[in-house]
Amino acid sequence: MSLRLLLVLVIVVSISSIAVTFAVTDQTIDRVSGGPPFFYTIPESAIIRVEIDSPSGAVAFVLNDEQNFWFFDGEENTPVDRQRWNGITTLLGGPRSQRELESSFGDPSLYGLDSPDTTVAVGLRDGSTVRLFLGDEIPNRTGNYAQLEGFPQLVLVSSAWGEVLNGLIDDPPIPQWQYDLDVAEVTEITFLIENRVVGAFGLDIATGVWYVCDLPLGGDSPCKGDITVDNPTVLDPLRNFAKPQFVGVEEIGEITDEIQASYGITEDSPYATVRYEIELQQGLRQANQVSLTLGDTTPDGTGMYALANEQRDVVIIDAAWGSSVREFFDLPASIAESEPDAASPAG
Repeated sequence: MSLRLLLVLVIVVSISSIAVTFAVTDQTIDRVSGGPPFFYTIPESAIIRVEIDSPSGAVAFVLNDEQNFWFFDGEENTPVDRQRWNGITTLLGGPRSQRELESSFGDPSLYGLDSPDTTVAVGLRDGSTVRLFLGDEIPNRTGNYAQLEGFPQLVLVSSAWGEVLNGLIDDPPIPQWQYDLDVAEVTEITFLIENRVVGAFGLDIATGVWYVCDLPLGGDSPCKGDITVDNPTVLDPLRNFAKPQFVGVEEIGEITDEIQASYGITEDSPYATVRYEIELQQGLRQANQVSLTLGDTTPDGTGMYALANEQRDVVIIDAAWGSSVREFFDLPASIAESEPDAASPAG
């Protein structure tokens, strides 16, 4: 097992699962009568755009046919998280209504449909758009009044349907490699090259003082060390690391080690892992990490291939930012070498 894998902390990601029962009855939108009916049905392959608008905000997604992957609209460098997105287009293909309340109705304000809480627009390959309006919840809060644009029926759909879609606004399905790091929570930074630790910084939480970790690293975390460092020396490059400049994504989906290697990304590539701790309550802290692996520069020299947060997608970061991060790797060793009594790092 590689040293890098031994350094990776287990990250538990809580994912809300969606159970969806569905059936595609036609290649067009259809009303279906009888029984608890489908409000409408659309084959998933026909959906190429999704827009959701609610009082808490708005979000839109588009299908990139070339990569066969969904992206945030207007952000070609940000695909959706595949685990979070799984089942969404199935859900949008046909919300199962609990029952049809009225075949036609007069005053939409009685049901909150004059100014709907949520509007869902589903764009199709033929250029048409299916637009669904969600109104008020019923008294027991298990369903919402709803109407499909262009159809007279008032129907009731499960409130869970709207909650899942509104969740895409409140908690967008950003890819797990797009990290967000608060430097105030960081307690340890470790750098590896050729699968060997070449330097590390640790934080004395009690004093707030940073130090260079002794090599080789022991089993303690944070690591141990006697050479202290002025905080700005560590925090300035750390703040830079904490604001990643992702400019694109090169490979998405089922990516093998061979594919990653073609972009200069192997277990010997420069690799940084940053440990941060969140205080849940007094005396109880939760440890987490973010990581970054640096690969080759892009052919035009403006970008650098990379992996982030142990995800397999090959992303592109700004080359200048990637070079500044690479310089961070050399800082612990240069500080240790400047100390007259510093021990030589072990291999």
